[in-house]
Amino acid sequence: MDTNVSTKKNKKKHSVQYDRWGYFFIAPFFLVYLVFSLIPLLTTFVYSFFENYRIGLDTVGPYAKVYRYFDGNKEDFEWELEELPLALDTFVAEYEGDTLTLDIKDEIMDALYEVDGTIDYDAYEKDLVKLLEKDIDNGKSVEAFAEDAKALITKEISAFKKNISVVFNKNDNMGRYFLNTMIMWIMGFVPQILISLLLAVWFTNTELNLKFQRFFKTVIYMPNLIMAAAFSMLFYAMFSPSGPVNGLIAKFYASMSNTAATGAEFEPVRFFSSTGWTRGLVATMNFLMWYGNTTIMLMAGVMGIDTSIFEAARIDGAGPFKTFFKITLPLLLPIFVYVLITSLIGGIQMFDVPQILTNGKGTPNRTTMTIIMKLNNHLFSKNYGPAGITSILIFAITGVLSGIVYKTTMQKYTNKR
Repeated sequence: MDTNVSTKKNKKKHSVQYDRWGYFFIAPFFLVYLVFSLIPLLTTFVYSFFENYRIGLDTVGPYAKVYRYFDGNKEDFEWELEELPLALDTFVAEYEGDTLTLDIKDEIMDALYEVDGTIDYDAYEKDLVKLLEKDIDNGKSVEAFAEDAKALITKEISAFKKNISVVFNKNDNMGRYFLNTMIMWIMGFVPQILISLLLAVWFTNTELNLKFQRFFKTVIYMPNLIMAAAFSMLFYAMFSPSGPVNGLIAKFYASMSNTAATGAEFEPVRFFSSTGWTRGLVATMNFLMWYGNTTIMLMAGVMGIDTSIFEAARIDGAGPFKTFFKITLPLLLPIFVYVLITSLIGGIQMFDVPQILTNGKGTPNRTTMTIIMKLNNHLFSKNYGPAGITSILIFAITGVLSGIVYKTTMQKYTNKR
């Protein structure tokens, strides 16, 4: 009995826990997500409550509170600080006979040096003169004026509120850019999902027995391998006023009308001056780049459906359309929802195609400006706080819309099961 017990103990000691090795295989994913996604996301969220200014390679900030007269565009802080004592000397000389003495200059300068680099001195000087005249009229002492002058420096507003006001500026409305993004995404996604569904059914249908399937599958996926920048430059060259598209239209125009008799010349179509044409070109490029990937996803979903179900439907006399809408589409719903959500996330993050096609300006009249394009514009400013607010806003919109799509579509699917 003792021998058996000892043998069992030795087996337990030398046994390998294979289930624990799974953690080592999935650890790299969580490590990469932590370093490259979670930490930047949390950092962006924190920085959205501050103002962070960069002048060259130097970072000024973050500031939880911003001084009322803060001017992030001023770089010559030391020169400005040297000019202000001269102005204070003028004040001292002018009001020497009243309540102002040289002591107050030192007190004000001490307060100014504490906030070096965060004062718009021109605005502060004007307000200081008004405050000085008001305090003299009210008969205040030197000490009282010194306190008022230092309080004038440290009047603060919330940096978070300032960042919010920049993002939701009336003249630069974020809601307008969100609407632009969604319009261009829908214009590209609707034909993308319809064509992809059709191709997925064709390629997986054994009765059709289509030839050269591998060739066509490769060809439709090829645009996805092309860089968006190169694709955008290609379309920009094709649809420019002197591009090949206008050349073909000019030839067609010449063949359909007698230009020699009428003397009329062909005016090139300026595609990028039209809101409809520019949005349509952006949607077309997104469609061409992603419909191949969507087709492969849907093909995988169709091939995962048990073929015996289709055979039973044929025996019962169901036609192709009834089989598609009653069997294929309902069973394909999980993959369809996955494609819809991932496409929605990609649509909200639309940037490279409209950025290059419109040279980052969202022409015409910012009707093709997307949310990420506006985020990129915030990065050109010295304050990165509004960019953080925009990033958090995009994250929230993506999460809410994805949750709504999943809840409304998958709820019917789970109930049927």
